[in-house]
Amino acid sequence: MSHLPYHPGPAPLTPEQRLFFMNDEEWEVFIEQCARQLKAEGKYVQVLRLGGAGDKGRDVCGYSQHLPAEGAWDLYQAKHYEGTLSPSAFASELAKFLWSVFSEAYTRPRNYFICALRVGPKLHDYVMNPLEFKAWILSEWKEKCGDFGTFKQTLTPELEAFVNDFPFEVIKVKTTADLLEIHARSDKHWELFGVLAARGPNPEVPDSPATDEQKYVEALLKVYQEAGQAPVPNPDAIPASYKKHFKAQRRLFYSAEGLNRFSRDKLPGAFDDLVGQVEVGVSSDLTQPHPDGMSRLTKVLDTANTLQVTSNPLNARLQAGDLRGACHHLANQERIGWVDEDE
Repeated sequence: MSHLPYHPGPAPLTPEQRLFFMNDEEWEVFIEQCARQLKAEGKYVQVLRLGGAGDKGRDVCGYSQHLPAEGAWDLYQAKHYEGTLSPSAFASELAKFLWSVFSEAYTRPRNYFICALRVGPKLHDYVMNPLEFKAWILSEWKEKCGDFGTFKQTLTPELEAFVNDFPFEVIKVKTTADLLEIHARSDKHWELFGVLAARGPNPEVPDSPATDEQKYVEALLKVYQEAGQAPVPNPDAIPASYKKHFKAQRRLFYSAEGLNRFSRDKLPGAFDDLVGQVEVGVSSDLTQPHPDGMSRLTKVLDTANTLQVTSNPLNARLQAGDLRGACHHLANQERIGWVDEDE
């Protein structure tokens, strides 16, 4: 009897699709998080979200210096429309922006980024042709007699002269793809979209143990000392028969350290949770009697390698040595040891 395969269910929403389910405030928060990631990368010294009544068209601002001098900050205008953003729908925001700079409510930004779900082709063409864009908004201003609905201001000769001189090249489109590319580098991406970035290369293993390796290295030295029945006060004194073993253990530690650094940047706290799960998973093997420390170490690392940590989101970024390396991180935190010592 044949059976039809079961349906796997709908595909999960992509980050691009999730953007359409946001409301206006969530869209502004998303853009603020993008700007804050740029701040973390050194582009800004301060990021503010001003969206709301009285913001004068400044939804999110990224400042390159604390006092926003002309050309030293970026303005992100958030427009969360379900449809495409047309020139007519954007006219009031543009007029408000030009008036605000003219009236010295704030300085001219380095960039005025239009952040919309979809920018229509006509508005895109205007942005790509600053002179046409300028001529169009002046024509609209005159035709509407300064009444843009949500913004009203008469086009005086002084204001018209200002608009004519204004460098429309500062007005640019920041696409959803651009914003998601920035956001994917932040530690908020998992929280908002359930997507983890790719994991980078693990740190290089230094020739000699670093100071932050001290505790797990000491635990290994005790194993080698017990096995050889001779003092092993430092790594240089490790017997030749165990040098390859020691090198392999350090590689495991740095594999897990690569995951630790990835977690710190993309998903803070997740590595600590994973190490805790490994501690629970190996506890039985760790506490049962073993003839010596090497036997305990080998058994615990073998068990760790088989653990399923699917409840932790870092599971999708695990590499071959991570779970065994997590045991050395536990030893480095003095939460576990290998050699039975007198109480």
